[in-house]
Amino acid sequence: MKLQICAEIDGNFLLNDRVDAKLYPYEFSIFSKEGKYYISVTKPVKDYIDFAPKMYNKDGIIHIEATKPEIYKDMEDWLCYIEAMGAFNFEVSKIHIDELEVNWIYDNDEEKGTIPITSLKREKQKRKAEKFVSHNNLSDLIIFRRMLPEAHIPFSYYRQAKAFFDEGNFYFAFINYFMMLEFCFADGKFQKRDVTNNFIKSTLLKLCVLSAFSMIKEKDKAGNYAWLVSECKLRQKKFNFEGIIYILIEYRGLLSHASERSKAYLFDNLKLRPVTFIISMICFLLCGYMQVYCCSSEDDKNRMMQKRIDKLNVELGWD
Repeated sequence: MKLQICAEIDGNFLLNDRVDAKLYPYEFSIFSKEGKYYISVTKPVKDYIDFAPKMYNKDGIIHIEATKPEIYKDMEDWLCYIEAMGAFNFEVSKIHIDELEVNWIYDNDEEKGTIPITSLKREKQKRKAEKFVSHNNLSDLIIFRRMLPEAHIPFSYYRQAKAFFDEGNFYFAFINYFMMLEFCFADGKFQKRDVTNNFIKSTLLKLCVLSAFSMIKEKDKAGNYAWLVSECKLRQKKFNFEGIIYILIEYRGLLSHASERSKAYLFDNLKLRPVTFIISMICFLLCGYMQVYCCSSEDDKNRMMQKRIDKLNVELGWD
């Protein structure tokens, strides 16, 4: 039995015909189909039954168990390699690994019918527009420039981060979200100790963090809240505002520098989804609070924020 993974490939290159290459035990192909380019990696698999898709009936409902990803992790690594090296060699811009198609190919008649489903594709969920723009939306936006003259700078980091997040690129999404926080709260400092001190001093950032965790805790189906509790425990930090700031700054240091520690995340950025989702919620709330409080006096703003923080501390059981 052969296993094949296939993904769309984007780039500024042309094909006269299908191109192929081999390096035992792998076969590589780039080809066109319906006006798009695709790349595939194929290899033989002996004990395929242990990894192939399964179909079973539970309580009258048909369930499908996809191919176990560990059997094609080495092939995904090849796509990451080709994407990176191909950027220079023939101007590859992206291989859509997040929408991978996994195919099982029969080698002989005896293998036919041994796998209930021979092809499955990851479908990236497309977001549909749900919000209508109103006259008030545009008017408020214009007014904000007078009240928040530099807001477009952190909001630009937010825009870039969200675009990366929606594409599933959690590595660069996290970096841009953190740059938003850095612009707003680091006071021009970059050393870990200085950034930490300035972050912890901010009442607004504390409100954003507590509000984010109130929302995440309420609906934690994806396990993001549990992930951070575990991360704080692993790093011997209390699960509170200061502990969360520590985690975010640790990941900033990890991802902002090329090292042995960071390279694993570059090619397996799903590991970063929990921390990136968490910082995305914090930054989303920061955008909202910046606009909500922009018309209040400094005293009124601090009083309202502290009142909300006190309530959230009780709700979360934090200090």
